[in-house]
Amino acid sequence: MKRLIAVALAGALLAGCSSSPAAQSTASGCVSAAPDTVVVTAAVRDGRADPAPHRVKVPLDSAVLLRVDADVEAEVHVHGYDLATVAKPGGAGCVSFVADRRGLFDVEAHPESLLVQLEVR
Repeated sequence: MKRLIAVALAGALLAGCSSSPAAQSTASGCVSAAPDTVVVTAAVRDGRADPAPHRVKVPLDSAVLLRVDADVEAEVHVHGYDLATVAKPGGAGCVSFVADRRGLFDVEAHPESLLVQLEVR
């Protein structure tokens, strides 16, 4: 029984330590390794999107690097992909992922501030 528990714990730890190659969130670095990565930038200033919310066209199956700068701490979500990061003053919040789903996806800083829409096609 102890061996079964040890194996289960080891599996859980390994699963928790690995990250999917399709999605990664990081608060520092914000570096894109691939030259063909679609880089999307947004900012939160005084609780609002700066510039105003806009739409970015992203080719299907493209690597995407989303970088959000903020003057106050903001939790940023990529809806439809269930990805999140935190942008803080002095440090951008970044999310890297592969746009493998067609559609229109909102990127919001919570609470309820639309930053950008990703149109994947």
